[in-house]
Amino acid sequence: MQKKVLIIGVNDVGLYNFRKEFMEELINSNFEVHFSVPYGSKVELLEELGAVYHRIELQRRGKNPANELKLIVAYYKLIKKTMPSLVVTQTIKPNIYASLVAKVLGIQYINLVTGLGSGLSGNNLSAKLIGKLYRVALSKSRCVFFQNEGDLQHFKEFLDRKEIKRVLTKGSGVNLEKYDKSQFFPDGDTTGSTTSFIFIGRIQKEKGIEEYIEAAVYYAEQNCDCDFSVLGFYDEEAYIEIIDRLAENGTIKYIGVSDDTRVEMSKSNCVVLPSYHEGMSNVLLEGAAMELPLITTNVHGCKEAVEDGVTGFLCEPKNAESLIVAIEKFLKLSAEERAKMGELGRQKMIKEFDRKTVVKQYMQAVNEILG
Repeated sequence: MQKKVLIIGVNDVGLYNFRKEFMEELINSNFEVHFSVPYGSKVELLEELGAVYHRIELQRRGKNPANELKLIVAYYKLIKKTMPSLVVTQTIKPNIYASLVAKVLGIQYINLVTGLGSGLSGNNLSAKLIGKLYRVALSKSRCVFFQNEGDLQHFKEFLDRKEIKRVLTKGSGVNLEKYDKSQFFPDGDTTGSTTSFIFIGRIQKEKGIEEYIEAAVYYAEQNCDCDFSVLGFYDEEAYIEIIDRLAENGTIKYIGVSDDTRVEMSKSNCVVLPSYHEGMSNVLLEGAAMELPLITTNVHGCKEAVEDGVTGFLCEPKNAESLIVAIEKFLKLSAEERAKMGELGRQKMIKEFDRKTVVKQYMQAVNEILG
């Protein structure tokens, strides 16, 4: 009889982009794989792998107690119905709510901590409450995966039981076969003479969008031969009017959203992510794999992807002046120096961040638990 693994996440795109290889490996290893995320365009692609879909809607940032209780009940019904041998959860709400349900039902579970998030990174009442919930929810976890050393250390106070296994991975890793610039430029790089910077991510304050905008305005005033693009959806609507206005006068190019960020990366010279905190930025790993130099902040989840001055430049978070200085360093590089920086960035991804290695770590935990 096949052993059943249930994977619970918060969106279909994240599950497809970062856990597809894990799901494939589970299926190829003769596990029956089930998954639950709100419905989206990638669900059918995951079903085509041979996985069974269970629809549960949720509000990722919602805090309405009634809705949160409904979500817990939905997880209870799902886990009770499927009765998996192992539940795998990722991100805050599944990590807490689904783990609590699995714990009550006596189902084994493991957790993927993909970042602290704004709710846990502060020192307010909300952060303390989430920390307490984590302590209870993960108390019976068979294994907790972390994507950077900072998050692992932060969770020490929540994981006070020594028997809880902790594993540090290199983020979600990057698919090196998919993110390969040679697929777009088989005869060499043909990007234009204008230096193109690109911000890729949810448009919200904590991704550093304000600092990126301030840098774009500064260089527009300097009449610099460079452009600043933004790719991503609005997670905070307050920025819609600001970016629309700057797009009208040419200060920023708003691209919208993309089903394949490699296309936009291939037209750019540098990925810029001035984020305040990350689990491990997939955008940075993918950009480096595409041989793009990186400019990002000196925080856990970002700095691990960069060797400062070699594969990109680091700046301080919440500091537009520091970001502008880092951009200035990049602008002073010759075309040859930029290309070398990109090549070294890809070599770093090959050496340290291959997704195949991360999947092996996941599978090792699954096999140890389920035999």
